[in-house]
Amino acid sequence: MAEVFVFLVSLSAVIVGADWLGNAATYFAKKLSLPKILIGATFVSIATTGPEIVIAFFSGIGREPAIGLGTALGSPLVNIGLILGLLLFFSKARVDEPHYTRTIQIFLLVLATVFFLSITGTITPISGFALFLVGIFYLLLEFFISKNEQGIIEGVESRFWRLKSFFSRKNNLQVFYFIAGAILLLGGAHFLVGSAATIAAIFGIPEIVIGFVAIAFGTSLPELFFAVNAILRRRTELSVGNLFGASILDLTLALGLIGILGGFTVRPYILYLTIGTAALLSILALSPVFGKFRPKVIGIISIAIYFGFLIWFGKVCI
Repeated sequence: MAEVFVFLVSLSAVIVGADWLGNAATYFAKKLSLPKILIGATFVSIATTGPEIVIAFFSGIGREPAIGLGTALGSPLVNIGLILGLLLFFSKARVDEPHYTRTIQIFLLVLATVFFLSITGTITPISGFALFLVGIFYLLLEFFISKNEQGIIEGVESRFWRLKSFFSRKNNLQVFYFIAGAILLLGGAHFLVGSAATIAAIFGIPEIVIGFVAIAFGTSLPELFFAVNAILRRRTELSVGNLFGASILDLTLALGLIGILGGFTVRPYILYLTIGTAALLSILALSPVFGKFRPKVIGIISIAIYFGFLIWFGKVCI
């Protein structure tokens, strides 16, 4: 079917565009002699959640908030359920305790904020603006705190730094990749939202399910790829704190943007169980730090919770 093809091509364009744009942005920032920690805590962190933010924007202006909502809520569960679970199970992922624990604690506070602002199942433009400000505050907080924590650099860096070891590009091509990445990201997100809405209508699938399952998983594929690569190469220095950092930005910048552009309403129990599941996964993720359970055990439980939630979500929504 043509719409399925457009959906897959658009999703691929969003993923590739975000990677190109992120690589080029970090290159220019380094050329300007900006501190590496500033690049990691701001440019790279924002670029990591670029697909979710841009999808949220187009779903908001296109009056299809359910697609952006599903993506913004689904991506954190992919990050801290499936991907983190795989890392904990298959590798000896080094946990940078100060940054790791702080990021989880902030994520739990963000979950509580989202719950409070959406307790009736509705996010208003004012609530969305508040969430967006929380995301900006988080970026500033990470930057200022990390000045005193050299170890945080590995924690906030994402797939864009690691791509350097896989692909090499000449300096004079960075402008092309920056522009092309922006075009692919923006254009891909525009057609992705439209095709997702059409597919939902044709097959009778709620738009929030398309966003929660297909798009959220698709935009997290680069993180999943590098997690698998880290496992195969036994890169034990891999820090997992950025998975929570990206999830914080999903729930603040992306979710807030949907609210600002018109708000949304969803069945309250969907939000409650989603937030509760994310909170449970976060608490489990703290267990290896305090030596309560073996990482492999936590990894298995986290992956099981993620797929169990998807099964429940599919049954109640379809």
